[in-house]
Amino acid sequence: MPHVPIARQADPRLRALICDRDPSVVGRIAAALGQADFEIVTAYRADAAVARLVDERPDVVVLGPGMDVDAVELIPRLLARAEIPILAVSLRRDEAAIVAALEAGAGDVLDSAYRPLELVARVRALLRRRVTPPVTADLPLPDGLRVDAGRREASVDGRPVELTPIEFELLSVIAARRGDVVDHRTLLRAAWPGKADADPDLLRSHLTRVNGKLVAAGHPGLRNVRSTGYALRVEGGTTAA
Repeated sequence: MPHVPIARQADPRLRALICDRDPSVVGRIAAALGQADFEIVTAYRADAAVARLVDERPDVVVLGPGMDVDAVELIPRLLARAEIPILAVSLRRDEAAIVAALEAGAGDVLDSAYRPLELVARVRALLRRRVTPPVTADLPLPDGLRVDAGRREASVDGRPVELTPIEFELLSVIAARRGDVVDHRTLLRAAWPGKADADPDLLRSHLTRVNGKLVAAGHPGLRNVRSTGYALRVEGGTTAA
């Protein structure tokens, strides 16, 4: 019987999240990456970028220079939800701006006068250096919890959980990790981006309130891992934060 070769399944396309308020900027970046066979996801506001990151699970983020929130603030919010390579495109060529973006967590910074092939090469270089793959399993959150990053709403089995902006930011970061522990530094950077001297005691007080609101809504609450961080608690554990 002659040997019949088995067709090799094509590799999935890499997905890039492109963020900027200016559609022409997004279009230029999308054209370059689209020609390189990337799947494109777009966001024109910071909150939408966070929601797309959680919902679409891209492989890389390209952050344009014209978002409604400064890159130094937005980058930590994105990284708090996923360990993902970020290429920041900058209009400012001064050293301080470049250093600030890199210290905020950008993997690379590219001048806005880039050529398309350079952009693609920089993105591919970031992907080669990536150590932690993005989350690919579409898993439900434990115990009826739902966190809508786009609407900035949280609920437990359909019951709304009223949260302050900082409380929502902290819960959405913890929820995005789907049960894994989020360390204190990541939570501080997400809730108070750009504020290197944020008081860790603030973190505990805010998360204590988040825990109380979750428990009141019927969720088991948060798990405090001593000297490490916080995670979602699954049914069967105690509820103290």
